[in-house]
Amino acid sequence: MLSNQDMWTLFEEAYGFNHQNFDFEEVTTDPTIVTKRGLYISIQQEKRDKFLKQALYNGAVAAVWPKDEKLPLFLPNHFPVFVVTDPLPALNQILEFYLKKIEENGYDTMTKFKLFTNELKSMKQNDQAVNEITMHLRKLAMLEKGRG
Repeated sequence: MLSNQDMWTLFEEAYGFNHQNFDFEEVTTDPTIVTKRGLYISIQQEKRDKFLKQALYNGAVAAVWPKDEKLPLFLPNHFPVFVVTDPLPALNQILEFYLKKIEENGYDTMTKFKLFTNELKSMKQNDQAVNEITMHLRKLAMLEKGRG
């Protein structure tokens, strides 16, 4: 599974507590999805604060946040926030890292990626990034299907 420590390794700038390692059961870009130990990746261009609050209430235990946006004051101090230049390429980086981790170490249980449920139409300007992420998601799906 993708872990909190993996994220601290991937991204230099981060806030929140790094004292406890835990696994993410789900990674999502949709704040309306109820998750269990979820990593929320903020890829929306508007209302980021509102969406982050919604993701927090729906089970997100950490988030990926754009560097040029101020962190909302409502976030708990312990809540890990990984700050990146652009969340979409960061998502691609997370997927590449996770696929490599699975290939090198095997897996017992896998982190579920629930991406682009509502955002795809508004992301036409990022076709190349979305295509790369979609390719990684297909590879993950094949790996998971092969386990069954």
